Amino acid sequence: MFYFLSKTLTFLFMPVGLLTVALLFALISKNRARQRKALITAFIVLMVAGNGFITNELLIWWEVPPAVLPASTRPRVGVVLTGGLANVNPRVRPAIHLGSQGDRVAQALLLYKSGQIQKILISGGIGGIIRRDVGDEGQLSRQFLLTAGVPAQDIVLENRSRNTYENARFSAPILQKTFKDYEYVLITSAWHMRRAIGCFEKQQLAVIPYPATFISGQREFAPNHLLFPSEQALFDSYWFIHEVVGYIAYRVAGYI
Repeated sequence: MFYFLSKTLTFLFMPVGLLTVALLFALISKNRARQRKALITAFIVLMVAGNGFITNELLIWWEVPPAVLPASTRPRVGVVLTGGLANVNPRVRPAIHLGSQGDRVAQALLLYKSGQIQKILISGGIGGIIRRDVGDEGQLSRQFLLTAGVPAQDIVLENRSRNTYENARFSAPILQKTFKDYEYVLITSAWHMRRAIGCFEKQQLAVIPYPATFISGQREFAPNHLLFPSEQALFDSYWFIHEVVGYIAYRVAGYI
């Protein structure tokens, strides 16, 4: 039930969800004062969530900053979390296409090729609620790494998990048994790293964060960035709100 609610009800907290509710209320309400308040609410949501400067500042604060792995005498396994990592749309298969979060597996590949990690654990499978025919992100990501030259014996796949909590829960026994003497490098998107660290630490796993897929950028003070809403800012604010809501929900559920 928690999984279903976390994937559906968060729509109401998103900028588009709030705009939809406010505009629908203004449309169906017969009270002029309430209509006006609903329209003002919709305008405020648009101007704040669509403001590139505000959204970027929030993401700079929330995202875990870029990391450089320190030298170590112990072997390391990179734990890559799926979720937008590979494009599972049947329309683009059998070719392999990375998804919006494909930088996660790309960073794992770079770390492996540079010798900074010796093994790769891909955690995640099919994350859809209704459709089960959209493909397996874990398998597609494994196929990408194999095509890129990573030997099969250096890739381990955990494809039962559907969310971050299950990523940690199902990865823990693999790491504790197969990679007992390794250091664990956690690779996920920068905006998602706080929740991921919390879930793995809840499983008594010490991880080294290695964030990827940064959304925040350099500060801009141009008028269009400071004053006017943009589609990109709305998109970026979606990720920020989605992750903050998810982090709070995980706190309440005791997952972190």
